[in-house]
Amino acid sequence: MKQQLHFADNKTYFGVDINRYGVKVDDLEKLPFFDMFVKYHEDKIFLTNGEDQYVPVIDWESFCYDYVMHGNYRNDG
Repeated sequence: MKQQLHFADNKTYFGVDINRYGVKVDDLEKLPFFDMFVKYHEDKIFLTNGEDQYVPVIDWESFCYDYVMHGNYRNDG
């Protein structure tokens, strides 16, 4: 049976807030595996609103699914 994940409104994995532009890089930096995420995300774009950097929610959740749920992450290099 497939496990269903449920998040609070405007939250994603690890309680990270979802903002208009995505998830804030500042919020992700607080997590102990942020360096692994940066390595995973190096070929993707960061969004900015002029003040903060954001990661698209789909990229963050893709990393979480690959890394957290399966114990690995994509490493093309």
